[in-house]
Amino acid sequence: MSNRKFSGFDLDTITEAVSQPPLDELHATARSRRRRSVGVVATALVALVGLAVVPMVSGPERATPAEPLPPSGGSVSQLTLTGPTSGVDVRHDGCVVRFAYTGDGGRSWSDWDAARFEGTRCAAGTAAGTPGSGTDFSVLGERSYLVTDSGVTHLSTDYGRTWRDGNSAIVAVPAFPVTARPVLCGFGCGPVAEPLAVDPSSGTVYRLTAAAPSWRPLFSLYPAADGSIWATYRMGGAQGSTVARSADRGATWTSWEVGDDAGVITAVGLNDREGYVLTEPSATGGGVRLLRTTDGAKTWTDTGAELSNQIHYDLTVGSDGSLLVTTPGGGTETDRRARLLVSRDDGRHFTVAREYGQLVGSVSVAPGFAWLFGSDDGSTGEPDHVLITTDGSTWTRFALAP
Repeated sequence: MSNRKFSGFDLDTITEAVSQPPLDELHATARSRRRRSVGVVATALVALVGLAVVPMVSGPERATPAEPLPPSGGSVSQLTLTGPTSGVDVRHDGCVVRFAYTGDGGRSWSDWDAARFEGTRCAAGTAAGTPGSGTDFSVLGERSYLVTDSGVTHLSTDYGRTWRDGNSAIVAVPAFPVTARPVLCGFGCGPVAEPLAVDPSSGTVYRLTAAAPSWRPLFSLYPAADGSIWATYRMGGAQGSTVARSADRGATWTSWEVGDDAGVITAVGLNDREGYVLTEPSATGGGVRLLRTTDGAKTWTDTGAELSNQIHYDLTVGSDGSLLVTTPGGGTETDRRARLLVSRDDGRHFTVAREYGQLVGSVSVAPGFAWLFGSDDGSTGEPDHVLITTDGSTWTRFALAP
């Protein structure tokens, strides 16, 4: 991921010292591949069923007048699922970021101009995430959105209708409240640079006051069903990685150092004891490995799973405890299908559950869910829906914003 600035971090200093890993380059390439983007991030879905839908309408709450979204080959559209039937679609074009919300599985969406952010510091035409200029964004929850404007953070907790300074709006706590849900992130987590949690009823966003379990930048975070948090920290090059697990909502952490011979792709947890880590080799000739722990990240063993040597793997735990993985399937680079793999034997073996559409998601999983993009006409062009599964067997269609 690109380097970003966030509360408590001097990213300009880090930028000078850190080279990003190949996984980040893959994500950056994917996000610019087409207007319907590809960087898909989601918050924890399991506990979000049944939340009230607050419609967004155009009106006097909008501080700046909306202008039609200009067609642009450089624009990015990104879907964030916030529940089994709710989600936020984001369109990012230059210095303008627009948000659309659905609470009925994509059957209807709010107007694109009901919620928008226009950067005042942003340099138009600058690539997203470029240090010192441009805008970037992250959907933290159903109603909570984070935007950076040339390194300055802004937070909305009312579906993107109004914005506050992010540094002062995010509440610092020694441990996340019980009602708050840790924010899932992956592939570098930007612009989220530290663990965050959101109270879904109020939209309040929390950060931790305690020191991070690693000096490395946050690379992924996964909230397990029991409330434990599994995170990875990683830098570029052969500088190792850290896997960390918290069973007390971020107050304390158990960490494990991955050697310089491998880098973490992601980590997931079933509970505060059992979890998995995907690693990629740092040297040519190695392979992707799936490691498992049953003692809360104190010791790890290789599951022996045979996974092809590629770095695009999105891993999650299904509703039935199975492991779900989205990854590239067959086809050429311009016509590469996406595959969902499933394991029901603790990660020892994976089978193909479905191959569908083109791989356009840089993160297309969330706790309890995985999804694949597709088009109703069967083409591999811009997708118009996703298929969501909780177990690799049953699927539900979710329409994307028009």
